[in-house]
This record gives sequence, structure tokens and C-alpha cells, in this order.
Amino acid sequence: MTVNYQLIVSSVSAGTFFRLLFRWRGSIWKSVITELSIWLVCYYLIFFCYRFLATASFQTFLEHLMNHMDDRLKYIPLTFMLGFFVTTVFERWRAIMTALPFIESVAISTSMLVPGLTEEARLIRRAIIRYVVLSQVLVFRDISMRVRRRFPNILSLVEAGFLEESELDDLEAVHARPGNRYWVPMNWANSIILEAHQNKIIDQPTAFNNLILALKEFRISLETLCKYDWIPIPIAYPQVVFLAVRVYFCCVSF
Repeated sequence: MTVNYQLIVSSVSAGTFFRLLFRWRGSIWKSVITELSIWLVCYYLIFFCYRFLATASFQTFLEHLMNHMDDRLKYIPLTFMLGFFVTTVFERWRAIMTALPFIESVAISTSMLVPGLTEEARLIRRAIIRYVVLSQVLVFRDISMRVRRRFPNILSLVEAGFLEESELDDLEAVHARPGNRYWVPMNWANSIILEAHQNKIIDQPTAFNNLILALKEFRISLETLCKYDWIPIPIAYPQVVFLAVRVYFCCVSF
């Protein structure tokens, strides 16, 4: 989860740097506090034993061991590995932020391309947007814990007004894995658009194509979010980086 800190840096003052550096929620300190504490305890335990409890011969042995480990640190390309890993993580985060869709783009296109002040045109516009939002909620329920807590089950979508009871039966009648049900409301919206085009409510072929394209782009954005949620970074990369960092600090502690 991204923690909002814009308010801290919105105005520059003498303490802005320290307020940002020592912010706890979502910080690097909170992420490494347990391992850092263990490392510090082990480091000072070894330091105390070396300075006050070890014999002269054992101190000589430890010095040779420290020199040996110090020479071997150059074989761990920690800077390159961390740079590659951080770049990969940041690029995924940036791509996710870029792929987040906003319903306003579809809503503006719908309001402009489905003209008319009649009750039928108004209901068509509302149904299209409701179905698109329903697909978005179905996706977000599986990739966001906050949305899942807001809508813990399908019945909560009916209570919120995104889904009608008759539509719930149609949605559950789809015999597919849960992920494929994301796009059922999108299909409903496309069907409404096609019917409106056939009934001359959307009388221009260009308007029909543009509205279908707007829904397609929205669905592709949701699909991209699903891909990033389903397919994480290959576990070999985090394992190598985590192991290298811990081996590096174990060597440094000596």
C-alpha cells in the first residue's frame, strides 16, 4: 500500500527533512526494524566477546577470519543486484499506477456518444456505466483488501446497487472460473451499445466504434491489473537478493 506523504513535503521548513526521514508508517524503518535489531544484537555480542572474553590466540583467529571475509565481499555484486531488483519493483509499481482506470473517461464518452433526453437514452447510459463499474469492482475485490472488506460477497454488490437480483442469477449461471466473470458485465454493456446502435439511438457508426473502443481500453486496463496481481516477480530474484544482502551483512558484522 502506498502511504500518502504529500502533506509533509507540501511546504518546506527546517524540520521537513527529518519529518519525512523518520516517518514510521510505510517507511524503510518499519520494514527492517526486526532484522536490524537482530543484526545489531549479534554485532555487539560478537564485539563484546572479541574485546573482553576472547583470548589473544582467538582474537588472532578472528582477525584472520575478518580479513578473509572482507576479501570475499567483492564477490557479492550487491550494488548491481539491489539496483536491478529495485528497478524491477519500481517499474511494476509505475506500470500498475499507469494502468489504474478511471470510470470518468468511459462516462464522458457515454454521455457524448449516446445522445438524447428520452428516458430510454438515460437508462441506457446508466446501464452502461453501471456494468462497467461492476466489472471494475469485481476485479478490485480480488486485488485490493480494502475493496474486499467493502464488498465481502456478491450480495453486497446487490445491496450497493451495482447489481440487480436478476443479473446476479445470470452472473452466477456463468460456468467459468471466477476470474472470467469479471468481463460478463462488460459483455452486457457491449450488448446494450449494439442494441442502441441497431435501434438508431446511436445513429453514427463512428460513435458506436468509439464507445466500444472506450470500453475495450477500460477492460484492457483492468486486465493489466489482474496480470500484475496473478503473476508476481519470479521468486528466484527475491531469493537471490535477500540471500545476498544477508550474507553481505553477516560478513560485514565480522
